[in-house]
Amino acid sequence: PCCSSCLSGVCTMPKNHEWPPWIEEALQVLRPPEKMTVSEWANKFRVLDSRTSAEPGPWSTERTPYLRGIMDAFIDSRIEEIIFVKPTQVGGTEAINNMLGYAIAQDPSPALIVYPTLDLAEFTSKNRLQPMVQLSTALAERYQDEESKVLELQFDGMYVVIAGANSPASLASRPIRYLFMDEVDKYPRSAGKEADPRALARERTKTFTYNKKIVQTSTPTYKFGPIWQAYEGADVKLRYYVPCPHCGTFQTLKFKQIKFDRSLPRDEIRSTAHYECERCRQAIRDAQKPGMLRSGEWRTDDGRADVRGNKTAFWLNAIYSPWVRFGDMAYEFLISKNTPEELMNFVNSWL
Repeated sequence: PCCSSCLSGVCTMPKNHEWPPWIEEALQVLRPPEKMTVSEWANKFRVLDSRTSAEPGPWSTERTPYLRGIMDAFIDSRIEEIIFVKPTQVGGTEAINNMLGYAIAQDPSPALIVYPTLDLAEFTSKNRLQPMVQLSTALAERYQDEESKVLELQFDGMYVVIAGANSPASLASRPIRYLFMDEVDKYPRSAGKEADPRALARERTKTFTYNKKIVQTSTPTYKFGPIWQAYEGADVKLRYYVPCPHCGTFQTLKFKQIKFDRSLPRDEIRSTAHYECERCRQAIRDAQKPGMLRSGEWRTDDGRADVRGNKTAFWLNAIYSPWVRFGDMAYEFLISKNTPEELMNFVNSWL
């Protein structure tokens, strides 16, 4: 109601009346955040910086559709911990940044981001996180620039601590609700004289018993490395299933289905390799992959789609990347296969 008369159904105010400015301002403060998912928020408010992105400009989840399920898991009440086993260059770090941006704008609470080293933490703060804040109107209006430091960004209603896994001091003392751990397989086994840096970081979330969120992501290294052990220990393990453009069969993308003629020169293999559907055996070309990705969905190995657990893990390889062609996978395998160290890197960083 705009006046007391409205309560009786008859408004006596002039039709062109306006609220006093102080009431308008108060109502803006009390207005709840718009209800949206993390991917919807990113589509609306996230802008990629030209210094760190090959495709600067407004964020579009349609470019990397597989990230939608991972990002939106951040607001799923069934999930406390998100585990993402990933190759390089599929957008994993940007997914973390989008979750952080959503938290700042939609549901502010103290946050901690842990990188492998303190030097990398400082670099990322200056070159990725602060530009992200400055380019987004939803974040910039909450940012307290004068109160912030390189490793501690201040916002209305929350702070974001940026730490290095090799620095126990940067992991200590502050209670946090949101914990983001990037490239955990590159963390040192201990933080100085302290324990496992992941354990130290988790200690900071104890105050938030019921609504904390923990996100860890990494390219794997060894079978007993942190990210693979986290994946093995998850309550639910998910892989991204995409439909064949010919027969519609949903399947995960596997390296053995990439077909190429080994007798050709490597550069020619790079431009002629294709993917073969595991059911209908028809050739799938690079131009068809974006449509497959947009129609994909995260499923368990037994085919169930809407299954989530307290610890939910996502697994992905580089074949899904919109920036990687089927021929790039074949080429990288051919130049790596004869050297154990390079083959190991291909398996970990690509497969």
